[in-house]
Amino acid sequence: MPLFETIKHTYKHLWSDISTASWRKYPSPERPDVLSVDMLSKEFDPATGVLKCTRLIICKNNTPSWLTKIFGSGECFFYEESTVDPKNKVMTLRTRNLNFTNLLGVDEVCTYTPHPENNEWTLFTQEATVSSQIFGVARKVESFCLDRFVSNAGKGRKIMEDSIIKVKKEAEESIASIDKTFTNIKHETELSFNKIIKEAEESLDKVLPIVKLDESKNNKNNNNQNNNNNNNNNNNNNNNKK
Repeated sequence: MPLFETIKHTYKHLWSDISTASWRKYPSPERPDVLSVDMLSKEFDPATGVLKCTRLIICKNNTPSWLTKIFGSGECFFYEESTVDPKNKVMTLRTRNLNFTNLLGVDEVCTYTPHPENNEWTLFTQEATVSSQIFGVARKVESFCLDRFVSNAGKGRKIMEDSIIKVKKEAEESIASIDKTFTNIKHETELSFNKIIKEAEESLDKVLPIVKLDESKNNKNNNNQNNNNNNNNNNNNNNNKK
């Protein structure tokens, strides 16, 4: 008969922060036995906003000598299916072992939802089911696996807290970098604008004397022309009197 274990924990962080940090948990010095976590597939539904992913998790098989004789000292492979529903704020991860399935079955379900008593917190529920078919030591194997599950769950919570701190720090640094970029752009724009204004004023200072000189020449020419016209008119009048 399989053994079951359920663990609940409250993270005092927003669901959005938790669901983001969850992808950044590994690698971690807290769990050196987790050798790699590789994304196999991603599927996003734009209509619902739901993201579905599958990952392959490879762990070093750290077992006591009596279990090493059964499973060996190689690697354990786990297949994870995750669903993230941002609209309803539910993140679910289902994991099962891929090797030694004829001897042992380990199924784990993790769920992240907003805490019912505080929307700014996240309720984490972790459930494990272990069943062994090893004659004579099945119950002993199941008990060992559940004890290891509880131990790793505690480490996992510590890893999640570290991951959240890292994600928040990166977000703050990104915001600071964006602010700095906008400030630099604004400063450079002001400098460029002031430079353009200054160059325009300098150009006007050079052009205005020339324009004034041309106007003076034009006025002088116009005056001369008017004087000539007046002289001609006077001459014509004198001739008419004669």
